[in-house]
Amino acid sequence: MINRIDERFESHRQFCVKYLEINSDEPTDCNQIRKMSNRLSQILNGNKEIQLYDLPLFCRLLEVSCEDILSAGKSHAPASMRLTNYTVAFSKDERDWKAFVNREDSPILNADEYGKTFIDYALEAENYNLLKYLMDNQFIWFVGTDPKDFFVGFGAGTSIEKAIFPYPKNWNVLNAQLKMRDELRTHMIALAIQHKNIEMLEHLHAKEIPTLYQVSFYSSPPPTTCGQYYNPKLMETLVHADDKILEYFSGEIKIIDRVGFTNRFLFPFIGELIERLLQNKNSFTEYMLKDAIRHNQYVYDQLVSLLAAAVKFYREINYDITNTTVKNDLTKGILKDLYFYDEGSLVSYFAMPPRIKKGLRSNIIHVNAKSTDAMLNRRISELNDLYDAIHHIMPEFERDTK
Repeated sequence: MINRIDERFESHRQFCVKYLEINSDEPTDCNQIRKMSNRLSQILNGNKEIQLYDLPLFCRLLEVSCEDILSAGKSHAPASMRLTNYTVAFSKDERDWKAFVNREDSPILNADEYGKTFIDYALEAENYNLLKYLMDNQFIWFVGTDPKDFFVGFGAGTSIEKAIFPYPKNWNVLNAQLKMRDELRTHMIALAIQHKNIEMLEHLHAKEIPTLYQVSFYSSPPPTTCGQYYNPKLMETLVHADDKILEYFSGEIKIIDRVGFTNRFLFPFIGELIERLLQNKNSFTEYMLKDAIRHNQYVYDQLVSLLAAAVKFYREINYDITNTTVKNDLTKGILKDLYFYDEGSLVSYFAMPPRIKKGLRSNIIHVNAKSTDAMLNRRISELNDLYDAIHHIMPEFERDTK
């Protein structure tokens, strides 16, 4: 019991004060506190037994069952006040968080009878301070330190270890769930948006999803689609975010792929975000459209340059590009390594021949919306025209005449 008092209260005196406050309607005086402190000291030292009238109050203050107290912690009968994944996740008291994380039987690692973990409930409760406490103290992380892990689940995990004997069945469900379920990270991103915490967004790689790391240098499609990582809560939070947050999500991302190339992407769901901002007549929409146009233009220009380099190579080795048949065959050969994935939103080009050793991996943006504002409509048309031009790009044999 002494350990439980130390966990829940700053001092034994504070415990006595709380006991007296809930046991009497009268103001507590120093003499009462002194007497109660002496009685508690004798109970803890084994010189006096707990009285029956003490039990309900002790159970309430320590959030344990009567059986726990009477058996000195050897019996763990169910108690409505016992700390659980659910109760701690909704708690605002840091002492509860610390006590739960450090429990010997590590209940934080388990899912409950509903299949939910502690993190599920903390995100449901939108308990941002609790989650930030766990992250700041390295109890959990949604993003690991090795970019190689971002290919699957951003290397999320926990430092809380699985309890051993006498708790051999305590499998580390929390660690597995953090690694396998990226929606936990994106839910945390939504909370960071609500708290306008740009630093946290950067730490969580908020604009990124594993698919962007999976876009291959070669021809194989990524094993997951962007849509698999779509989080409605995150999108809804973004729609109502301020300009500073929207500016962050409007910016390009640089990602180094598995073969060392640096690739540029935009937030994969920026097209839908623009559409919803248009519906809300958000003034930031034009700025986001400009950024999307700039990105599509970059992708188009890169592809034009890569295709021109390929044409130049074949010209230099004396291919007769004035011959229609040769030109058609070269066109097929040059374009055979241009791939579009995920309903056309991801583009990958591996420039051939190998001597060129260049390529492009990126995403391109399309907006399915119109505006009553003529300027915005022109921006949308410009964006979508670039999207279409990228999908229909062809090598221009007359472009390089040298």
